[in-house]
Amino acid sequence: MRRDGNVVRPLVRLVPHDELIVASDLRLVAGQEAPHDHVPGVHRPTVTLARLTVRTPVKRGLDLGTGNGVEAILMRPHVEHVIGSDVNARAIEFAKFNGHLNRTPDIDWRVGSWFEAMRNETFDVIACNPPYVISPATQYIYRDSGMEGDSVSEQVVREVAAHLNEGGFGTVTVSWAADPDDEEAKPVRRWVEGTGCDAWILHYRTEDPLTTAKNWNEQDAVDPDEYGKVLDEWLAYYERLGITGIAYGAVVLRRRTAHQNWVRVDPLQGGRLDVASDHIRRVFAAADDLQTVSDDVALLDMRFRVPAAVRISRVNTVGSDGGVVRVLLEEGVGFQAEVDEHIVNVLQSLDRGPLREALSVASAAGGLAPRDRERFVAAGARLARRLYGMGLIERVGS
Repeated sequence: MRRDGNVVRPLVRLVPHDELIVASDLRLVAGQEAPHDHVPGVHRPTVTLARLTVRTPVKRGLDLGTGNGVEAILMRPHVEHVIGSDVNARAIEFAKFNGHLNRTPDIDWRVGSWFEAMRNETFDVIACNPPYVISPATQYIYRDSGMEGDSVSEQVVREVAAHLNEGGFGTVTVSWAADPDDEEAKPVRRWVEGTGCDAWILHYRTEDPLTTAKNWNEQDAVDPDEYGKVLDEWLAYYERLGITGIAYGAVVLRRRTAHQNWVRVDPLQGGRLDVASDHIRRVFAAADDLQTVSDDVALLDMRFRVPAAVRISRVNTVGSDGGVVRVLLEEGVGFQAEVDEHIVNVLQSLDRGPLREALSVASAAGGLAPRDRERFVAAGARLARRLYGMGLIERVGS
């Protein structure tokens, strides 16, 4: 704090985040000049990364681009040796302070660019929120990489993959130059090719160039001339690179070199995202399993169960005889699927034995005619593949 006459002014910002107290620079306001090494507090990408980081007991973890250190501190309870690194030496000082403030003084804090301080080291878990903003700016270390287009995100994804131990997980928040109609994240798919990792790509949103330029430069909005100049500079940059859309999301990687790697792409609904560690591990386990199951009929002899975080929701409208039934996941990515009462009966019968038996019990309970039950079983096997891949059911004894 600093005293100016009868007024005491804060020099840093202290905010609660879950069970932590996090110190950072004061929040920037419109028109405020800030140093190049400004250290931001907890913001939406921080929360996204924290929720998408896999948390199982392991030996070595890395928070790459640690900033104020919050991800490294959150990592410490389940990782024996945690390293937090950043090119910004001032950020590392904040991180050290936050480590002591939150009773985690034994984190290994290092200053260096990317993996410069960990050249030959590998890890069981890595979390990284890089300066992924696609722009011509070099104003802030935490935001601007100075690299062309989305090359910083590509570089970080590839380097994180290369520094994972076998079976290790890495989560990276990213942005990429996107075709506005591309739902398959084709550029990110290319990044993960040949890395020896399976990848779950989560697409949060896609913005047009003007929206992106406006959102990242609101601090200049108090000066119309300066604001217009900055927007023109950013838009000219996008036009030069042929960028018509900027996508945001995250990539969850797992190193698995002994098998053919798979890639999955899903939308990430920000309002539904919750702690995702268990959900991520279920999705990866299911994808591995389904990679070897080409025929849905094979699923009929497997046993499944419904995870504890799955709920069934029924919504009825006034004056309507029917309603909408959904299976909801109250953790992780917050997947949901619309189903009918027959499928609800299947889910409630999974403890009876293999999927085939659960489908048989549900078809009888639903009053299906014998000639319709065979079609119901085949359709149920196809739906089970989808629900299994989404983590809405899990295999027993796999």
